Amino acid sequence: MEFKQLEAFVQISKLQSFSKASESLFLTQPALSSQINALEKDIGTQLFIRSTKKVFPTKAGIDFYEYAQKMLALRDQSLYEMSKFSRECTGEVNILASSVPAQYILPQVIADFNKEYPNIVFHLYQKDSGEVFEELIKYQYDIGFVGTENENNRYTQTPLYKDQLVLILPIEMKYDGSRNADDVIRFIAEKNFIMREGGSGTRTEMEAFFIRHGLSVKDLKTIAYFSNTQGIIEAVVQGMGISFVSKAAVQIYNQLKLINVVEVESELLSRNIFCVQKKDMILTPAQELFVNFAKKYCQNI
Repeated sequence: MEFKQLEAFVQISKLQSFSKASESLFLTQPALSSQINALEKDIGTQLFIRSTKKVFPTKAGIDFYEYAQKMLALRDQSLYEMSKFSRECTGEVNILASSVPAQYILPQVIADFNKEYPNIVFHLYQKDSGEVFEELIKYQYDIGFVGTENENNRYTQTPLYKDQLVLILPIEMKYDGSRNADDVIRFIAEKNFIMREGGSGTRTEMEAFFIRHGLSVKDLKTIAYFSNTQGIIEAVVQGMGISFVSKAAVQIYNQLKLINVVEVESELLSRNIFCVQKKDMILTPAQELFVNFAKKYCQNI
């Protein structure tokens, strides 16, 4: 068994295609097939089911995928330990994050990290918080960042950043009441509301706040549902209605006086942004380096 065979196996599993995997590894398809055949011979079982359109792992292939990733991660870790003297770290980090960390927090963190470690390449993808947890189970991504906690004990969930949801209004709309939650709720009930889609951390925290203060989501004057924070902000700027979004997302809009912001007195609107990974996932040196950097960075935001 050779590392190049494991790399070929992992890449085919991720892309579900021999042709795409051969392109990404800069190999010919016959060379790639030869590596997989040799690996299957060493292991003594078939790892893939080949069809005309896609490649699917067998039951053995699904089980072996986790071990292959761990072996490659351990290889990288050992190489990194030996290369510490030169302080050169290379590799890739695949991140899946919900909208707030993906759009407003991680770009800052990655930019500063890149100044110290320019040879590490990032792939940043965005889905809602619920989907982030689901995808991490499949080992398609290395690390997740979300705005809500999951009760499943298969994850390590580390609080990184204290976020706050704020009520945003079109600039021509004024709120003269107090920051008391009950006063704000009465104001919200009378206005057109722009709702975040289900599955997001923002939606979860928002609904908990409404329920605590006796307002049913069904009673809101909801005029639109948006799948991301940026769309909601732009809709509010255009005067469509009001909504709750992350304070981190609207700082520049507030400074430019494009919206009005109301900070409500409620612990339910305060939440953590979490760094998430599978408990049994062995991080490569590049991934571990970034996670530790992000933890320290977010303490100073």
